[in-house]
Amino acid sequence: MRNKIKVVKEILKLPKVTIEIIDNNESVEIHDLYKYFNKRHPKYKIFKNKTIGVMLFKIPKNIQEYESQISGKNSVKYFSNRCKKFGYYTDYFVKNEHLKEMYDINTSASTRQGRSMSKHYLEEVPKEEPKSEVSYFGVFTKDNKLVGYIRLINTPKLYVISQLLGHHDYQNDNIMYLILHDLITSLIEKTKEDQNDIYLMYDTYFGGSDGIKLYKRRHAFKPYKVKWIYKNEK
Repeated sequence: MRNKIKVVKEILKLPKVTIEIIDNNESVEIHDLYKYFNKRHPKYKIFKNKTIGVMLFKIPKNIQEYESQISGKNSVKYFSNRCKKFGYYTDYFVKNEHLKEMYDINTSASTRQGRSMSKHYLEEVPKEEPKSEVSYFGVFTKDNKLVGYIRLINTPKLYVISQLLGHHDYQNDNIMYLILHDLITSLIEKTKEDQNDIYLMYDTYFGGSDGIKLYKRRHAFKPYKVKWIYKNEK
């Protein structure tokens, strides 16, 4: 009961934000994303699926502002620099050129964050037709092996991390810190001339393990109440 009261108090204190999901693509990916965010939560029917405790990072206009939020002892910057010293690097990549490596990443651990892997992660990774609204960002070893990846959905005012996975055997080298750090810095560079408020979303806060909550907070994500507005600009 105490935990439920604590969660309710946290929800009531969440800041509110309205974000436009602008759809200017021919595929249904963006519209389906909007519908998924606004469908009823499977467990808490009074809430919509992705509106309470949504983890957002407002993308700043320069790298210095971001790194001022992620520096210090046991910080994102510290762990990312440590990973780079081992020879790891990051870059965008073409999914269909790395299907086997992605499968190896998906199946490198049977559980993550205390939960069994979903069945579709245990199957071969299917080819995917390129979409302008979807990109893949990876972390590679010095021998050019893909060992972690992010599937990113791109819209003009919102970027959404729909998948983020790393190979279990390389986790101790802090690859998960490097990949998200470098994705964010790439988005800062990409959006620095845009005058709009632009957000990066990484799922929600409530229901996650303590470890994943800490990981998100260290990268400067914060929980919000979100009102989603869909705009079709095709």
